[in-house]
Amino acid sequence: MILVDKSIKERSGEIFCEGYAEKYVNAISYDLHIKGVICDDALKDSYTLHPGEFIFVQTREMIHMPKDLIGRIGEKNSRIRQGLSVAGPHYYPGHKTYIYLRIQNITCANITIRENDSIAQIIFEQLESVPEKAYDEQEDASFNDEYQYRGLANYRDEYEARTEELKKANESLEEKENHIYANILTFMGIFVSIFSLIMVNFSNITKGTLTKGFIVPMNLSLGVVIALFMGLILIFLNKAKSKGFLIAYIVILIILIIMLLVAL
Repeated sequence: MILVDKSIKERSGEIFCEGYAEKYVNAISYDLHIKGVICDDALKDSYTLHPGEFIFVQTREMIHMPKDLIGRIGEKNSRIRQGLSVAGPHYYPGHKTYIYLRIQNITCANITIRENDSIAQIIFEQLESVPEKAYDEQEDASFNDEYQYRGLANYRDEYEARTEELKKANESLEEKENHIYANILTFMGIFVSIFSLIMVNFSNITKGTLTKGFIVPMNLSLGVVIALFMGLILIFLNKAKSKGFLIAYIVILIILIIMLLVAL
């Protein structure tokens, strides 16, 4: 059963510790108002939300839910039409706290929110009976008596560990993608290099300029350029930085350069 206006007024002394004003009681809800916008663990009087951005606000109202009621946060039609998405938790029997809401701008324009703005509403629902253990009686009631915003509270280590795992998985995926692209580029480089070498030789054959004194230095020159090019790809893009590979690559490059100098 949802409490109507007269019941909210009658039980306001049980529900609200701070911030209650009878004029904000609606037919089946109570309007919540911004006390401040949470920025760097402090409350700001106003804040401009950019498109897609979200932030938390603290309301003026502090509640201490009676043990036979639950509080549900509801959005206001006016805020929905403005382009703000407002989200908040359920407030269980025994929960004593200021109300903290997440506000997100889902439009493509900036929206400014200010202190004392009516931002959401809370609806009170009667329970069929009182629970055996209210929220304030639970050992893990991380957000009870939350007079200042606690962020993730006792869940911080757990959620940050999960976030770190996701971050590592994402980095691993990006590394694999880069490796694939580097391999593709390596194969393309090899193909282009071989094709260029063939075309240069073929061109000189058709022109009748392919002599021993020309072909050897020319091909060795192309070989040195191709080796340098492939080395850059393998070392800097494909990250082939093992000691054995680097030694082999340097030896091959030195041999090609010596052969070119001898041929010249």
